[in-house]
Amino acid sequence: MNKRSFLSAPLRIGLITPAWPGSHSANGIATTIAHLARGLEACGHEVTIIPFSTDASHNFSRVVPIPTLCWRLTERVWHKFSRDPEGIAHRHIGHQIVTAVQEAITRHRIEVLVMEETHGWAATVCRHIPIPVVVTLHGPWCLHKEFLGNSKTGIEREKREFKGLRLAQGITAPSRDTLERTAALCSLLDIPRTVIHNPILVPPASNKSDPTRILFVGRFDFLKGGDVVIEAFARIAGKHPSCRLTFVGPDRGLERPGFAPLSLAEAVSTLPETVRTRIDIKGQCSREEVAALRLSHGLTIVASRFETFSCTMSEAMAAGSALVCTRSVGGAEILSEGETALLIPPDDPQALAEACLKLLGDPELTRKIGASARAYVRHHLSPEAIGQQTADFLASFCRN
Repeated sequence: MNKRSFLSAPLRIGLITPAWPGSHSANGIATTIAHLARGLEACGHEVTIIPFSTDASHNFSRVVPIPTLCWRLTERVWHKFSRDPEGIAHRHIGHQIVTAVQEAITRHRIEVLVMEETHGWAATVCRHIPIPVVVTLHGPWCLHKEFLGNSKTGIEREKREFKGLRLAQGITAPSRDTLERTAALCSLLDIPRTVIHNPILVPPASNKSDPTRILFVGRFDFLKGGDVVIEAFARIAGKHPSCRLTFVGPDRGLERPGFAPLSLAEAVSTLPETVRTRIDIKGQCSREEVAALRLSHGLTIVASRFETFSCTMSEAMAAGSALVCTRSVGGAEILSEGETALLIPPDDPQALAEACLKLLGDPELTRKIGASARAYVRHHLSPEAIGQQTADFLASFCRN
């Protein structure tokens, strides 16, 4: 069999996801898996979904849910008084995943499994199933711990994730920065690995985009930089007479060493009334609601202090909304300064304000950046393009 026919042979792929179909979950991984499944099937491959939860009705036929974790009384006591309760839960959940994967192998004959690295469940899965496991680095703790804490629980979580990565047959990451940094920290010397960006759908073009409306989609927490967005908008509003900010996402509270937790409402309440009245706080929205907002906003902000790859970034690009993005986002490596985005340092409200004001003052530049970003997504990040890249990588593990 030559290479061309080998790579084009249909694969039977299992995809683990936090939620299916993901339309009502504020979870970028669920969205990514939904798009990847679409792309793989469009390329002729057979996908089986293995979800932790179902968040909306669907008509997809090959779905094998992960069983709900049920604790016996003795297990509850052991978990409560253990020095590593997260470790106990980790082992139980790992075996629940194994149960679902084994059922998917029996019912749908999947021949390769793709799962995220979270909590190192891949270690348990790799030991108990007979098919290859490929791990995708959606958010390894070794990279996030700088921003999310470094408790004993966090140290144990990192160890579990490293163990899972070292047992995997292959590893993918949505950005080169994420892959190279994780590989160096985990010593992934001999494991096949590659960069495959997250896929995204390109929606129909819209002529209703308002160049004076700014959109931020993300949790209000330290990692996503919602506090930087609020501070930057106070500066923007003082210099632009009519722009508005739409803030979409759950309020998780901002936690900083030495400070009391800060809610979004508290952060906004400190602003002058003339600024507060120009901020629309939407809370958590469905995927469809966010998609509609993207088409009506001419400018999108990604202010994250760190991300492996931002779905907000790629979704804004796909919608043709001009983007201001921090360089600390792993996916920012696909952006071209002044062509598909304006890039700024993280944690810098002044730089964020200046970049937004530049676009607000130049509608033609805003239009050109949005159009160029949309074209990039169409050619490089479509579900079909990413599906084919994923299948090409997975094929070598299925039919050696």
